[in-house]
Amino acid sequence: MRTLGILAVLAAVSLSGVSSSLKVSLPPATGAVPIVMGVAWGLFRGEGVTVELVPLPSQRDRLLAFQAGQVDLVVTDLTGALLLLASAPQAAVIAGTAFVPEPETPHLAFITPPAYSRILTWDDLVARVRGGGRVQIALPRQSDLEFVADELFRKAGVTVPADLYIGQDNLLNNASWTLLGMVPVGALPQPYVNYILTYDYPGKPTLTVLRWVPGADVPPEVIVVRRVLLGSPVLAGFFRAVRRAVDRFNGADRDAIVAAALPLAVDLFFPGGGPETATDPEVRAQIERSIASIAIPRFSYPEAVSRAVYERVVAWAVGKKYLRTPIPYETAVVPPPG
Repeated sequence: MRTLGILAVLAAVSLSGVSSSLKVSLPPATGAVPIVMGVAWGLFRGEGVTVELVPLPSQRDRLLAFQAGQVDLVVTDLTGALLLLASAPQAAVIAGTAFVPEPETPHLAFITPPAYSRILTWDDLVARVRGGGRVQIALPRQSDLEFVADELFRKAGVTVPADLYIGQDNLLNNASWTLLGMVPVGALPQPYVNYILTYDYPGKPTLTVLRWVPGADVPPEVIVVRRVLLGSPVLAGFFRAVRRAVDRFNGADRDAIVAAALPLAVDLFFPGGGPETATDPEVRAQIERSIASIAIPRFSYPEAVSRAVYERVVAWAVGKKYLRTPIPYETAVVPPPG
């Protein structure tokens, strides 16, 4: 936290005005898709905004880059946004949602290879955790996935042990660990779920979904921007372009999306894992089938984060000691510009 605080001071000193250019860093998450497509379709240029995508390998790198003034805008989960706000309250603000999962649509799954884990149902997993049995779940710590898992176990009357979760914020790594039986259970959102379930190869273990979590129970991905940009034409133009990208994406048929968006999405979610990287025709065909199985999400316009959801995640983060004190909604969230 001390390092983050120093970086925040340096960023505040170095920031001297607003240009028509925005440095944006995106995670391999669904909320990044409208921005990626907006760049590909030239929608930001149409609003007079130059978007420079800054690739960074991890959530921590994105947050540190924001602190250091190396990026102006990040897409992150709500927990990541809270950590950023706690370390840089004068620099960061949540300016809108990037992706709100559809309430009734299954979005997050707890998956196991039962031949390895000996876990056949969600109740088996709950009983194993309640009984103190050795079991670990691959998911990123200090994340919305951890929040969702904690909520599920809390509702089941289970106290979560300190060593229950293991994993990285690289969800592709967590998916691989689960697939290879390196961990008993993985918690994965879309599109990783469909990909891991449908990708086939000789000797692939049987995978079982222990529990689906609907979108209503998953916090939104959000857009965090520099406070100094609020009220600027560049930020208003950025959000107008995002809305245009949402309209175009939602209005296209699946074939058009597959042709235009999936190649970019594969590079975002599965870097180096696209069909063009496979030399074996059968492997290439299997990758293409797996990609084709990925559900195409429907996006909504950026909107202010729900106060109820925000306060639930804040209370959880304080309880986990990820935040020292609650961050008031009014100081953290603003309506989307533009």
